[in-house]
Amino acid sequence: MNFPRLLFAVVLGCCWLRPEPLAAQAAGAPPFEMDKEYSADLTIIAKEGITIQSKTYVDGDKMRGQMSMNGMDMSTIVRKDKLKIYQVLDAQKMAMEMDYDPAKFMKGRTAAAFGPMGQFELIGPDTIDGVATTKYKVTSDTTKDVFFFWLDMAHKVPIQMAAADSSFTVKWKNYKAGPQDPSLFEVPAGYQVMAMPDMPGLTGGAGGPGGDGR
Repeated sequence: MNFPRLLFAVVLGCCWLRPEPLAAQAAGAPPFEMDKEYSADLTIIAKEGITIQSKTYVDGDKMRGQMSMNGMDMSTIVRKDKLKIYQVLDAQKMAMEMDYDPAKFMKGRTAAAFGPMGQFELIGPDTIDGVATTKYKVTSDTTKDVFFFWLDMAHKVPIQMAAADSSFTVKWKNYKAGPQDPSLFEVPAGYQVMAMPDMPGLTGGAGGPGGDGR
């Protein structure tokens, strides 16, 4: 599994979540909308048994996900306002840039299933890590892949998300709504910016958690 791709998919997916109940929920509609500004700690657990600790920051159309793996710090910055994505490698003081094409990313199985395009089905109450939650089944509109969400509706925060095929689980902690530092969404000054090589898994193609993988 390509973990930078997984982190990217999770970051993009999380940016469509807002754990605030909708006033009137249509059948199959998500039970929450997206906070425009927030930060959260994410634990990503892959089926291979590897665990990744990540931090996510969101400010409107600006998103950042960062992690440290094998001693390497890596961040993904998504700028919907500029239609750009940057993979930032701090050790090398460089960033790889690619275009953000909403039409392509909406086709990705992860992004589609995590967002409002998915069809939500209430399963019922459940307890995750000692927290009372409400569990939902989510089916992607485009690929029909299935995911599960556990939401703490009392505090209006997501708690856990898991792929039905057990390929990964994501846990949220320290969710905090509010303004974020603008510098988080910029490539640091002095970093070399290069074009990112073609990565089908990030653009809705085959392979990788962002693509159809079929």
